[in-house]
Amino acid sequence: MLIKQSDYHRIYRVINSLLVNENANTAVAGMYFSTFGAFILRQHYGVTATPKSGLAAYNLGGTRILFANQREDGYVTGAGENFHCWVEADGWAIDFMAPAFSQSASELRVPSKMFQRPLSAMASSINDLEQSGDFFYQSEPQASARRFADWHKHAMIGDLASVAANWFRKSPKQMPKSLSIASEPGKNVPLLGNALSGAW
Repeated sequence: MLIKQSDYHRIYRVINSLLVNENANTAVAGMYFSTFGAFILRQHYGVTATPKSGLAAYNLGGTRILFANQREDGYVTGAGENFHCWVEADGWAIDFMAPAFSQSASELRVPSKMFQRPLSAMASSINDLEQSGDFFYQSEPQASARRFADWHKHAMIGDLASVAANWFRKSPKQMPKSLSIASEPGKNVPLLGNALSGAW
């Protein structure tokens, strides 16, 4: 593993807590989870971590999840409105949004678990997701560049990423259970997030 499960959980909770405070829908906040997660990995672990976006497919405990659009020719693509984001770092794929998957659709019943797998373990296609934990990513660089370029124009994004990195502490260091916001005197952001029940 690139990072311990306890640290993965801390990163997920820090990002989740900031998004909840901003009234963002954490179930569709993949760009935040991947960008902030990659920033924290770079700051605290010194690894080359890159947020990616595109088609993503998972087999999670027998439940198959696909983030993609159907094309006119019958194939699927992650270049449209339905896409997902993840982090690639030192040969690992990390999805910091995985613990919130069950919140993305009422019919989706998957436990909150860590998703951190070697890229070498990725399935060869979306049709080869045979076992729980199997995954397939197809990055869409051009669509990603457009998405992230527009998104990064918002100054708040960089500010929140810095706040997330400053809040995070590697275990076993103590992490503050809440964070005071300088721009909102008297307001504390509590550390929130689903408990993890293992890893995929």
